[in-house]
Amino acid sequence: MSKVVEIKYELKPFDITPFADIAGEEFVSFIFEHAPRKVTTRVAKALEHYTRATKLIDFDDEMGAIRLIAAEEELVVAIFEWLKLNEDRFPEHKDFVRKFKNHVVKLAFYPTLAQFRFILGDVLAHGFTMEGLEEVINWTAKPVIDGNQIKLAIIDGKGKELIRHNPLAVAISRDDIPDEEIVASLLKEFTGLVERQQKKTLRVFLLERADFRNKLLYASDAGSLEMGDRLVDLIDDFKQTYHDLLWALAVLLGAEPAIKHWGLVSQFIGLYRSALIEAGVLRADNTLAEAD
Repeated sequence: MSKVVEIKYELKPFDITPFADIAGEEFVSFIFEHAPRKVTTRVAKALEHYTRATKLIDFDDEMGAIRLIAAEEELVVAIFEWLKLNEDRFPEHKDFVRKFKNHVVKLAFYPTLAQFRFILGDVLAHGFTMEGLEEVINWTAKPVIDGNQIKLAIIDGKGKELIRHNPLAVAISRDDIPDEEIVASLLKEFTGLVERQQKKTLRVFLLERADFRNKLLYASDAGSLEMGDRLVDLIDDFKQTYHDLLWALAVLLGAEPAIKHWGLVSQFIGLYRSALIEAGVLRADNTLAEAD
């Protein structure tokens, strides 16, 4: 007779310093203070993968790289868990969160987010129109914690804070493109950027990114993959990934979309879904391309 073993899952004590050094202590603390257990357990596991990866430098670089990838995936799943718990506030997402075990689904998330960061960075650098600030020419924006919320502080050229704005009550717009065509335009830009930088299609890029960990773990008929990058260099690259994912999670926890099917969250999910269609995970009608 087989023995039944009871497994108890606990959130072990841990030091948030490694993530706090990347994304800021106040934002990481905000996540652990305001997120439900289903979310914080994923963030804690990501932190564990990251800290263990740093201990593998010059000892087992390939296993360290696998842990870095696992940390990214856990942060994405943390975001998925929050979306599932708050589906009444966010656009429909059941088609891709159901595939949270699929590496393509998880590892296509950050490249899409990075594209958004690139666009928003340009917007913030050159300014965007806000009601009531039409006459203010020079101003900057930075996220701030305001009680149990995260807001975008708008600061004028003299350092004076003008207003605090809901960071999710913003949408990307282009003068010459109708709102309903913005996501298609973003996908075209995303595809073009990947083709210029990676010299491959978006589909191939996303599939190869998801398959990288498998090539490190397993041999094929052609042999086994030897990692060309040093773990210490990969860690520096992944710090930006963790920073962006942690900030995205914090903003989702601390702000709500002004309208369910309008704004940055809706546009991001539209672009992300389009990327998954390109990768063959979803069909054009948003149904799953393969069974779970």
